[in-house]
Amino acid sequence: MNTKQNVHNVQNYRESYILGLYESENKSDFAREHSESLFHLGLTMYSKEYSFESAVYNGLAVSHLDETISLHPEQMRILNLIHKNKGIVFSAPTSFGKTFVIFEYIARYKPKNVVLVVPTLALVDEYKQRVINKYSETFREYRVYLSINQESKYDFNKNNLFILTHDRVVNDEANSIIEQIDFLVIDEVYKLKKDLTNDRVLILNLAYKYLADKAQKFVLLAPFLKEIQNLDKLDSKPKFYSSNFSPVVNKVVEYRIIDDKDRNKETTKIIKRLSGKILVYFPTVIGLYKYAKNCGFGEKENEIIPNPILEEFIEWASVEIHEEWSVLKALKKGILVHNGQLPLGIRMIVLELFNDPESGYDIMLCTSTLLEGVNTSAEHIIITKPARSRNPFDAFDFFNLVGRTGRLYKYYLGKAHYIRGPKDREYLKEDALKSIEFELTSDSIDMDINSGKYDEHLEFIELLKDLKITYEEYKENLATICRFSTVKYLYDKYKLLKQELFKEINKFKNDDRASKLSIIRVLYKIIEKNLYNSNMITYIINVLTYKNPRSIRQVVERTRKAFKKADLDNIISNVIRLKSSYIEHEFYKKASIILYFMQCEEKEDLIRVVNDDLMTNIERAYFIDSPSKKMLKDIGVYDRDIEIVSEIIGENYDMVNELQTSIRENYHKIQPKIGIVSRYILNRLIE
Repeated sequence: MNTKQNVHNVQNYRESYILGLYESENKSDFAREHSESLFHLGLTMYSKEYSFESAVYNGLAVSHLDETISLHPEQMRILNLIHKNKGIVFSAPTSFGKTFVIFEYIARYKPKNVVLVVPTLALVDEYKQRVINKYSETFREYRVYLSINQESKYDFNKNNLFILTHDRVVNDEANSIIEQIDFLVIDEVYKLKKDLTNDRVLILNLAYKYLADKAQKFVLLAPFLKEIQNLDKLDSKPKFYSSNFSPVVNKVVEYRIIDDKDRNKETTKIIKRLSGKILVYFPTVIGLYKYAKNCGFGEKENEIIPNPILEEFIEWASVEIHEEWSVLKALKKGILVHNGQLPLGIRMIVLELFNDPESGYDIMLCTSTLLEGVNTSAEHIIITKPARSRNPFDAFDFFNLVGRTGRLYKYYLGKAHYIRGPKDREYLKEDALKSIEFELTSDSIDMDINSGKYDEHLEFIELLKDLKITYEEYKENLATICRFSTVKYLYDKYKLLKQELFKEINKFKNDDRASKLSIIRVLYKIIEKNLYNSNMITYIINVLTYKNPRSIRQVVERTRKAFKKADLDNIISNVIRLKSSYIEHEFYKKASIILYFMQCEEKEDLIRVVNDDLMTNIERAYFIDSPSKKMLKDIGVYDRDIEIVSEIIGENYDMVNELQTSIRENYHKIQPKIGIVSRYILNRLIE
């Protein structure tokens, strides 16, 4: 029997004992009776002190973070590998406790300057809560940062902990500002895989490239990786280690349907049969909202426990967003909604309600945001369709989603209920283990450009000539924002539409009655390939970028008057999506590139018009030039409350620790002036 088969068989034995625990009426009696087997299978969290060997082991493996927890043997193995190696790529199932091992390493070895890189602000928040609240005593000596401010001075002789998204690492020039890294962690590192259509993959690879060589020690984390190809091509060669250890069992149950139109009907039937915490996965936000609007579960709708915070939230959202919003309709039925378009603070409230066993909210409708590593406590997940948007899942994505069920000590068995349509495939666990190649080690024009090896890329050299710029100017202004293919696409569209753009800017400049909407519409035509619904989308962008900000409700009502036939849910969804992410992360970024093209043509007077009446409004609305206000936004404080908080506490803080102290000291002044979402966020910060 080869080693891989042996490892697989060991996990099968583990699962048989975990299922025994699940099925037993008295868990303690079962664990006591089978303590030796549980111990030898590495399930020390269940064997506890029921055998002599297990008692000794658990005594020696007590966590430095939490003395009520002992690390299991696979976690101890990873700790040792991290300690002995400069770099390690570590892959394990969701339930392994990878993040716990990272914080345990920091607690034990106290590296001075720590950089933790994660893909989303939701994970930034999750890490931040562990550091400043859950394990605050362990991390009290660390200065905690959520972004890099080029104007600030950092003392690298003291203990610093940076929790950053990968685009912040690159765009905020972390490589040039962070002088020393003793411990670097990049989470969800499968996103480094080669994908030449994705700008964010490039950004993450650049983040790794810039930071790994500087780090004294680094760890890359991911689920379900079999191998990483060409690791030996990296300057800092990490060791690869993969574990299939899981302290819970995940089971997939199929429900065959013969017509795709029956998915929602089948979803409701499954929900009615289940008890416990249930996630319901949808491939699109539109599909989720459609289901939320029309669903009904009978008795399940009457089990909500009165909650003052929730009642106030419903009242607040009815005024701030809209009383007909599907999210509110679902809440009133006892159903939660979670997707990446929702403002961060609202998502946090939703997650807390779902994870709270006493809330009465046991059903949460969600999208692929859940694949980004957000922690939930669920016994069941219903996969309504195995896809993300229109792209079918591969086995990796499918079992990553399946792995969101099960919870140590709580749900020994996590069940995925797979609604399989006539064209959906069968998914096998062994296919989930993925071989990937980092873009860093592949033949990529973008990595060549960022490494200065661009001589053979004639298309790139031609673009430099067209723009009349040097390689250094391209690298400084464009290379770390998006891919060459994106820049080239934007430039080609710009050349095609620039006369129309100049005409609209001049019209706006010279006619007091003209609206900047016409400018936005031309910019949008240059930026986007798919112009479906562009009239409404650009109208919303225009209203959202007024000098005097409007509430979501005000924008929704204006849009409703302008587009009388549009569905209200569609309007609300678009307003929230555009406000929460698109304007800042897509439109502003790409409009900045278009303005750079204009700068290369010396159109300074036209650039000034766009800057004064559009770009500056976006910068003000998203606090792009105010790191302190940006930190409040990043932790989930609602936009309309950020100015209020800043007026009371000022803007002289870079560290989360400083913000926490200042909020705590001034909360009695802040609390009466802000809405429920911001109060919830700030209470979490200072609790």
